[in-house]
Amino acid sequence: MAKKILLTLALLLIPLVAVNWSRLVGLIKTQITRIEKITPVTLTEQEVFDRINAYRTANKMIALKRNDKLDKAALSRLLVIKNNQDYSGAVTGLSLENAVKNNSYNFSSTGEIDTDGVTGETNLAEEWAKNEQQKKILNDKNYRDVGIALVAEGFSYRVVVVMARLMVVKVEKLGSGGYPVVAWGGPELWDAINKRRVELGVGPLSKKDELCTIASIRLNQLLSLGTLDGHAGFEPTLNRPDLAYIRQKYNVAEFLIVGYLTPAEAVAGWEHTLGHRGLLAGGEYVWGCVYSQETFAVAIAAY
Repeated sequence: MAKKILLTLALLLIPLVAVNWSRLVGLIKTQITRIEKITPVTLTEQEVFDRINAYRTANKMIALKRNDKLDKAALSRLLVIKNNQDYSGAVTGLSLENAVKNNSYNFSSTGEIDTDGVTGETNLAEEWAKNEQQKKILNDKNYRDVGIALVAEGFSYRVVVVMARLMVVKVEKLGSGGYPVVAWGGPELWDAINKRRVELGVGPLSKKDELCTIASIRLNQLLSLGTLDGHAGFEPTLNRPDLAYIRQKYNVAEFLIVGYLTPAEAVAGWEHTLGHRGLLAGGEYVWGCVYSQETFAVAIAAY
């Protein structure tokens, strides 16, 4: 009799436990959703650097180089701004110019961008453009180096960017579109691409002469324009009667870049630009070719 009573109670409790468990799971999911909504998207110094150069190269400016001395200057400025609210340096004596000089960077010109309340979702270029002085610094074509520092402040970040140019800089010979003439070209960039692909575990691309034909044509088009065309000339090139067979044989993709002063920087630019990382991490691509001149580069990849 006792066993029957216990069994009956167990049968009655099972639905109750199931209902409560379902409600508990629902409550947990709700709380997780709330936490995700208030948790900011992270932001790193590398991401800030990549976004600055993506903006500059898209607007016909040379990509900046990261500089350790300017990183230290940016950090020192961030600390006096955060801890002393000393935006000009009048309180602590650590103005932008003094911070840069103290780190042995002999500049001819320098500028500072200070922003708070940003996250990984913030469009930094748009945010900076709201301030005329910061917009002017962001769009200054004379700068060559950059230092970056950031710190978390609650659910957002404060970012300090210091841009500068050395007092003595070798005069640059400019080519198409006002971009510098550089010593490297397609072969060096090809090696850098395959080196990075191997590092990412997808293996190097094999060269195909047919793809080189496309890359060569497209590079000449861009050099004539003096700017990237947003792939506008890619489809018409593939549709040419003498090249149409290539599209029938392969799945072909195009990757463009301009304004980077070394092959390694160009590869990093592709890797950290939305939609272009596939050139380096895409295991589906097995063939390719690269043509480059005056920092303009066209990479064609296929499978």
